[in-house]
Amino acid sequence: MRELSRNAQERRRPAAALRRGASENAGDRIIPTIQSFGGRVCMRDTILKAVLNAAAAAVLAVCAVQARADFAAGRSAYARGDFVTAAREFTTAAQGGLAQAQNDLGVLYERGQGVKQDFAAAASWYRRAADQGYLQAQTNLGYLYESGKGMAQDYAAALQLYRRAAERGWPQAQNNLGGMYERGLGVARDYAVAMEWYRKAAAQGLAQAETNVGYMYETGRGVPASDAEAMNWYQKAAAKNYPQAQNNIGALYERGRGVQQSSPTAVIWYRKAVDQGLAQAQTNLGYLYASGRGVPRDDVMAVRLYRAAAEQGYAQAQTNLGFMYAQGRGIARDDRQAAALYRKAAEQALPQGMTNLGFMYETGRGVERDVNQALFWYQKAGEAGYRPAAQRLVQIYTKGELGENADIGRARLWADRAQ
Repeated sequence: MRELSRNAQERRRPAAALRRGASENAGDRIIPTIQSFGGRVCMRDTILKAVLNAAAAAVLAVCAVQARADFAAGRSAYARGDFVTAAREFTTAAQGGLAQAQNDLGVLYERGQGVKQDFAAAASWYRRAADQGYLQAQTNLGYLYESGKGMAQDYAAALQLYRRAAERGWPQAQNNLGGMYERGLGVARDYAVAMEWYRKAAAQGLAQAETNVGYMYETGRGVPASDAEAMNWYQKAAAKNYPQAQNNIGALYERGRGVQQSSPTAVIWYRKAVDQGLAQAQTNLGYLYASGRGVPRDDVMAVRLYRAAAEQGYAQAQTNLGFMYAQGRGIARDDRQAAALYRKAAEQALPQGMTNLGFMYETGRGVERDVNQALFWYQKAGEAGYRPAAQRLVQIYTKGELGENADIGRARLWADRAQ
């Protein structure tokens, strides 16, 4: 059995992935920290009360003005790429209770910009802003709960936070809530409800949501399938330079769905997304170079693109790059590298990676031969519905290979999966 590597042409967006930049919500909810001083104040005199109230109001006003000034300085520093200064200014403003600064400081901690990456610290600052009703922070904190970064993964908590912000009209929360319904995370899967929330966010011009609406039309989830409608929504998002939409348009042209098939046009759209570093597009364009479709065949370029995507942890690219190493195409043959890349993809549950890793164990290429490991990975891929793995298992149990006794009953079970 030879290595199996076909690009699965991943066209969809990662559901509910946040695209966070600096805060855009203008809602100022400032609760400055007021220190209490020792001593007793007997407020029997109404005049004294009025004076003290006026003084407190003045302190609040001064703190608010200072917090906004610090925040503005932080935003300016961030815009020019000075993340250390941005973190310092955001910290001062955040400690003064400015929700925008608390949220943006959380973003810096989440990304590791100007400070050491610390998801727990990010969550702490998001929570402070979220407790003030800051919608973007509620969404960001929800994402950390959804992804399990800095805290135990908790879909119910993520769903609650997304819903709070979504019901108040925050488009990213509406999009993410749609993603929870689409995937059935913390709630029963419901494509129709997912589509409702995607539409709400798309109506506000969120490119990610427009792409998601397009994907629902492309796959017929919650709506009748329509490639024409999918293309319409992808084009809306692509006009905003959203890379996932550009990739998805390329895929429609490559397959000739809703449009006349055109590999050269697919190349144009994939390249737009590649220029923004989208791993899916890098993989798809690499596949066209490897197969000579829409561009002259160029294995070196294919390897370069696969590597760029693989270094982002993209499983399909890891598998395809492994295949190039195994075949010595565009790069010197290296079975150890091939096996290592297949393993990375297999550990992300990509059936192709599992099957190819099984093949390496079966043949002893790049790893010590181990028929038990070969069977293990073939079976995991077969159970995931990957036909080539199921077909190989049919052969194994029909002929009694890899130390297994011939077993027609098991062969038939795998044959059913291979249909």
